[in-house]
Amino acid sequence: MSNLLIPRIFLVTILTVVLTGCGSDKVELATVSGTVTMNGEPLPGATVVFRPQTTVEDNEAKVGAESYGKTNGDGQYHLTIVLTGAKGAVVGPNDVMISLDEFEEILPSFDSSGKDRRGPNPIPAEYNSKTTLKFDVPPAGAEDADFKLENPEFKVPDKKAHSEQDVS
Repeated sequence: MSNLLIPRIFLVTILTVVLTGCGSDKVELATVSGTVTMNGEPLPGATVVFRPQTTVEDNEAKVGAESYGKTNGDGQYHLTIVLTGAKGAVVGPNDVMISLDEFEEILPSFDSSGKDRRGPNPIPAEYNSKTTLKFDVPPAGAEDADFKLENPEFKVPDKKAHSEQDVS
């Protein structure tokens, strides 16, 4: 057997175990959708992430089964599993993180004076990096996974202006 073939077989085996959750372990999913508002107005252009709360007894498939959705001009979203593209989220308790797309970039966009052109993140850390948001996904799914964010200093972008943006 070639020296290159053994590492490839090992890698394929590890990936298969991780992606299938050790074979017989399955993760129960349910469809989830809702609306995100900021200061009572729909929040367009936000990313909603559901991360299953896990314990040491949970299988790898559950640990890796985050889901996400993007809000449209009306603040509405539908969740999809990141790794598989399946619709929904893991049934049970989930931590929820919400951020605006422009603040997801790893590096800020500096202007000529060295300031981040984006300014301060208008989504408070309690809704993303230090989230306090939770949602318990029922087995039947949920169409009312709504989140009402507050930041008195933030003005929600005009819905019409957002819908005309080139998102490709």
